[in-house]
Amino acid sequence: MSFPRNVDGNPLNRTLVGRISISTRTFPLATSLPTCVEMLGIEPRDYQVEAARWALKQRHAVVCLPTGSGKTVVAAVWIEHVLREGVSKILVLAPTRILVEQIARFLTKVLGIEVVAIHGLYPKHRRVELWRRARIVVTTPETALSDVDTVVEQGFGAIVVDECHHTTGMDAYAKFMRATKDLYRYRLGLSAFVPPSRRKEIEELIGTVRVWSWSDPRIAKYVPTWIGEVYEAELLDRERELLKRLEELHASLEGRERGLARLAMRWFVRDGFLALWESWERSEKLRKLIDLSPYRSTVRELHKLDALMRVLRDHEGFSKAIVFVDRVVVAYRIAESLKALNPVVICGKARASHDVRKLLEMARDPNTKLIVSTSAGEEGLDLPEGDLLVVWSNVASPLRFIQRHGRILRATEKRGPPKFVTYIVTPDTIDMDSLIDGIELAKKVGIDVPVSEEVLESLWRRSSRARILQILEESPMPLEWVAEILGVSTDVVRNDARKLCSRGDLVYIYTHLGKVYASSEAIHRLYEEFGEYLQADGAYEVKVKPFVGGRYLRAVSGNSFHEVFEKLRKVLARHGSIEKLHVSASVPLPTGALKLVNLVFSYLIDDEKKLELALRNAFSIHRLEPSEVEEADRS
Repeated sequence: MSFPRNVDGNPLNRTLVGRISISTRTFPLATSLPTCVEMLGIEPRDYQVEAARWALKQRHAVVCLPTGSGKTVVAAVWIEHVLREGVSKILVLAPTRILVEQIARFLTKVLGIEVVAIHGLYPKHRRVELWRRARIVVTTPETALSDVDTVVEQGFGAIVVDECHHTTGMDAYAKFMRATKDLYRYRLGLSAFVPPSRRKEIEELIGTVRVWSWSDPRIAKYVPTWIGEVYEAELLDRERELLKRLEELHASLEGRERGLARLAMRWFVRDGFLALWESWERSEKLRKLIDLSPYRSTVRELHKLDALMRVLRDHEGFSKAIVFVDRVVVAYRIAESLKALNPVVICGKARASHDVRKLLEMARDPNTKLIVSTSAGEEGLDLPEGDLLVVWSNVASPLRFIQRHGRILRATEKRGPPKFVTYIVTPDTIDMDSLIDGIELAKKVGIDVPVSEEVLESLWRRSSRARILQILEESPMPLEWVAEILGVSTDVVRNDARKLCSRGDLVYIYTHLGKVYASSEAIHRLYEEFGEYLQADGAYEVKVKPFVGGRYLRAVSGNSFHEVFEKLRKVLARHGSIEKLHVSASVPLPTGALKLVNLVFSYLIDDEKKLELALRNAFSIHRLEPSEVEEADRS
């Protein structure tokens, strides 16, 4: 489901707040809808009202609107009206956990009532409780199918099927709808594209399809040239066992062996077991570290292949797809699996064995529907333009990510149907971290990667860094303890913590344990557990230099917490945020001498609560032992 855009066509920022405000008058279902629906202070576009009105009249309907045109607004208006028609419980299906959480947050915000996200991460008893309590539930089709008896028991009267083009064949969408479609008074399907080959089955399971074209002048201005999508490639149980084994191996090693174990993890989650196996066979050092032979027949060679198949099915009708991979062995296996698309492989090996000109002629042939290219194949070649680009290997280097996108996201002079760049990612792993890092850095240097802020925020929630946040929401602690809990190296946790601090998700204070970190949502726990280091009762001079906009501002100084806090509060109000604080404090020692201590609070300070935390800690540093003061100075 695409996220709504404002009147300029830009995605709505996650920091905006608001809700849909709809008149409580009753409108005849077949003829009228509220004409003034305020969504975050913006009236819906006429085609969105038109789509909602048509779908309500049909009762069982599929609205097909281009990505970027605001299908979520249509869904929200439709849901609000269905609630007023007396339906007590509404179900929303979305294909991935990322979308489930994203849509639930959006609907909660715009409808002004709690919308509950349910997915497989919740234990069965917890899901049953949520199914019974919630009025509106967003879930994956797999979870809904697993809990189908509870769904039927709860009497849902309406359903929204997001990305409903999946509702065919043996897909969980189709299985669930076959089992429950007669339960619903109202059914609404949403999709950007319904392939002709699937239309009949989708209409049977959901309802009549109506298409609003991207070329409609009311819609065209909201549809971007390029649209970014993220597809998840979940690991199966046996594959998760292997990943856990690699993580434990990595945590137990040092030096070069640890680096090799880290690479093994990356090869597996980014490229697949086939790539890991190839490297394992070639590396005597890796063979000594781990025996992969028991896994060869029990895990998939390419766990991302199913997701790639789904991408190609979802974009049925594409003229040419280009898949970017890092490993030659993976490129050829993908081509073998998709022979019907007349694939061409472009990589260093292919270029060495073929005339380059002939290879590119084959790639440009209209009958060639698929090009699989490695980074070696990209370099120095003018690849034919595709309308579907798929990034299989999320590169660890943000620089390579930027270079790749500089080549593939070419501007098009003539306005035409939107093109798609799709990222296949293994959630909850370092593969997700690589994708996030690449997108964020690319955006910072001005490359318009077409992934919305809302999607990026959802990716963060599925990254390995989310596990650090979860731990530090429960209890503040040093990073060494976090690393021990996660079974990874301290260096890995420190690197992730730096990024979390720069976003403002983590904070820390100086204590007898060194730096103790906490989630920004759990600052109160620092006061509860380490309150002696936040007393702010020191009577000594503190000088603070705030770092804003890439430079240090003039230092602020004072002899009391309140004096310095009031001065810096004005700086925060003027600039909106402070990137970090450099603190110099003249701390009295037991000998009567003064010790100059330097502290750095390098987390984003975007509210007064975080500013107060840092300054209270600075004016409590005298409570440390002399040796601990020395340690703080070195920090």
